[in-house]
Amino acid sequence: MRRTPSFLAATALAASALLVPATARADATGVKVTTAFDVLDPARVATFEVAATSATGVTDVRANVHYRSPNAEPYAALEFTRAEGTDNAGVWRAELRPDVQSRPGLNFVEVLVTTADGATFRKVTSFDDCYRTTIDDFTSSPAVIDIDHSDVTLSGRVMVQKSRDTAPEPVAGIRVVGPTTEPEATTDQDGRYVQRFTGTPRPGSYVQRQGQLCPVSASANPTVNQQAMEITAQVTPSAPMTAQGDVVVKGKVVRHGAAGTVPVAGVPVWVEVPRDLLYFDPPGAVSTGPDGTFQITFKAGWTVGKSGKLTVHASDSSGFLAEGKAELGPFTIGNATRITDFTAGRRPLPYGDPIEASGRLTLLPNSNGITNLPVDLEFSRDGKKWSLFQRELQYPGTFFFSPNKLPKEDGYWRARYAGSTLIGPAVSDAVYVDIKYRTQIYNFNASPEPVKKGKTITVKGLLDRFMDKAGPGPNAPVSIYFKPSGSTKWSQVAVVKTASNGWFSKNFKASEDGTWMASYNGSANYIASNKPSDYVDVR
Repeated sequence: MRRTPSFLAATALAASALLVPATARADATGVKVTTAFDVLDPARVATFEVAATSATGVTDVRANVHYRSPNAEPYAALEFTRAEGTDNAGVWRAELRPDVQSRPGLNFVEVLVTTADGATFRKVTSFDDCYRTTIDDFTSSPAVIDIDHSDVTLSGRVMVQKSRDTAPEPVAGIRVVGPTTEPEATTDQDGRYVQRFTGTPRPGSYVQRQGQLCPVSASANPTVNQQAMEITAQVTPSAPMTAQGDVVVKGKVVRHGAAGTVPVAGVPVWVEVPRDLLYFDPPGAVSTGPDGTFQITFKAGWTVGKSGKLTVHASDSSGFLAEGKAELGPFTIGNATRITDFTAGRRPLPYGDPIEASGRLTLLPNSNGITNLPVDLEFSRDGKKWSLFQRELQYPGTFFFSPNKLPKEDGYWRARYAGSTLIGPAVSDAVYVDIKYRTQIYNFNASPEPVKKGKTITVKGLLDRFMDKAGPGPNAPVSIYFKPSGSTKWSQVAVVKTASNGWFSKNFKASEDGTWMASYNGSANYIASNKPSDYVDVR
């Protein structure tokens, strides 16, 4: 079998490249450039023809000839002569005698058409200056191959014909390669070569451009007996899958050889997810190991958004093996879940107040028809061991806890949905809540009122704290503040400890009108008190 590129035919016609105007405006239309070059013509003359129409008229047609690249420096300039028609609608021609010895291969012709309005159009065409090359006496053996018997031998003879007036002659020392360069052979003195392929279902001989020789190729088409690939695959878990769990597909790929099944190594395997089931990107492909085994892992509910049927595929790019596939059977999944925006109580939380918690339970990809999900409010002293505090049946979306049972100690709080057969579990971030006893100052008084300047003012009050029962707060530091009349600034003037009965008292010398205030600022176990005040008129 023999094949030569179309551009090596006796007459080569090359279409021009993209039309590029050299100025912003021109009226030349329908510019067409044609190249004719016969590689077997003894004269080896390239002929160029330009057809163009112009309302203002074509004033000049010329060309620059470049070697190997249209951007190279031109080595020749051509002047075109009008051969037919008029300046407004005509045909212009020019000839070039290229030198195949010094410039073999591609030559680019940059055609410039100038019109009376001063604009110039540019078109590029090309021709291949080389000697006609063929691969004669091409043979391929054997006629039938498979993956176990893939050796193929190609042979042929590289011939070159420089003119139709001369006979083809063999070419020695020519490099012949395969489709991917290897294997490589070199022609002998008679132009003959032999190539031996292994593991290539579509072997061929390629003579790349070498000197003045045109490129040429010859392809063999042996019959390939494809062997079937068989996939065994198992999905874990086999029961219905929760939406956020890992799905693992394990299996093995074998081929049916002449002596029985053989593991297939290095072939891509992937899980096909029907488009209507796909939620995000499909699982990526993996390659089988030396023993033909594979494992594909993906997230249910994220990769696959609905229940349905999945298929495992194995393909072989070499062409020796037929594609294999295996049905995974029904694939049942539920929704993925998330708990976000979780908050719990005030911080610090007054002792005896209920813990109020809220958050948002989201189901992916949807929550259609799903109600009454048991969401647990859980407590932990150390953030490790959790216990149930209250359970509520919630709808997907925002949830709220306001338990009747009161918390008694500091610790961590979280919301958790344990999951079900078809809905994945979810847990919120943990929130630490510090519980402190409330305090309050009663019977606060600054007296006497009014008072004479220089006399004594007594500031006193009772600090109570609220544990299981209300009672006095002994030995607690209470800060006394004073704000002069007309001022907005408080100044701390004393710190006094409460007595065992919770009372505190402090005497001050009356100097000016103003307001007195007391405050207990709290501690690790107690919340700061209220800040009662009393105005005293000094006369």
